[in-house]
Amino acid sequence: MLVDDIDMCLHEFRYRQSKTIPPFKARRGKALKNTLSTGGGRKDVIKRDMSKFGIGSKPVVAFNTSLENNYMSLVNADLNKHFPHAGRDKVGESLIGELVPGDKISVKLEQKHVKAEVVEILPQTKTAYLSFEDYPSVYDEYQPYGLIRLPTGAEIPPEDVKPGLVVIDLSNSNEYRAKVQSTVNGPMARVKLIVSQHEMIRLVSTSMILGRYVPVKRKPKHAKSETASSEPKEKAPIERPQKAGQIVNVGRRGAARVLCVHGEPPTYVDVRFILGTAHTENMVPIEMVELAPELDPELGRGRRKVSKKIANASEASKMLAGGLVSPSNTDSSGG
Repeated sequence: MLVDDIDMCLHEFRYRQSKTIPPFKARRGKALKNTLSTGGGRKDVIKRDMSKFGIGSKPVVAFNTSLENNYMSLVNADLNKHFPHAGRDKVGESLIGELVPGDKISVKLEQKHVKAEVVEILPQTKTAYLSFEDYPSVYDEYQPYGLIRLPTGAEIPPEDVKPGLVVIDLSNSNEYRAKVQSTVNGPMARVKLIVSQHEMIRLVSTSMILGRYVPVKRKPKHAKSETASSEPKEKAPIERPQKAGQIVNVGRRGAARVLCVHGEPPTYVDVRFILGTAHTENMVPIEMVELAPELDPELGRGRRKVSKKIANASEASKMLAGGLVSPSNTDSSGG
């Protein structure tokens, strides 16, 4: 990389007196690391599907940077899908006069539309749209005439700023080389672009303003089922015991028979549990018991299970008593 920088400096020094500098042909060195690619055998390449990130022959993204990764992560933000007539609908020309700092707008960023917050409005500004050498188009941006220079460092008369002119950008200390794509003499908006999790400040022209920002409403996959399930279901009223003798359920403790009801309306009950060790409990709060006639053991429920051995023995004795099985068949002695 140091050799490339030296070659670039020598190239610019050679043509320092020229208004137009021929394109610099860098030496072929090692491939850049941390780049994006469609595949291949190299291990230092991040494999992505890049076929949909390109405009013409120039890629929109190329490197594994925060801006480019967040740009590719934008979901449901395709420009052609949401703003199919953005090229002919000149919304920005009429809207820019109404914008004030803090307003939220939708802005075109290559193939996507992104949210932006207005920082300031510049009523009349001469700007150049720059495309930087060796960088994908997602980095293309507007810069005022006052922040661009010839590669020699000389100032450029406004009338000489034309498409195709090679300049350097003074907006940061790196002074990147770029080529002028187009020029604008009119109102501009300085905005904070919000590209997913990446934020940056840029100038945008009226042609890039798509309208006021409206959050995209995403429909749930199962809207009907969610709507149906979200409706409150009517709960069946809980019946409480009103008199002695009724069968109730005392939470996890099981079935019990009411012995006595206290209060009018009932507030406490005395109960005797049916299953397990039969015991009574007095003054149980009425809120703890529910009427449960289906647990009545006289209906065939609530009885303890009898082991198969006892059941089989009782069944055999019944059959013997009825004469259905002869004693000789059951006698193991054979006598």
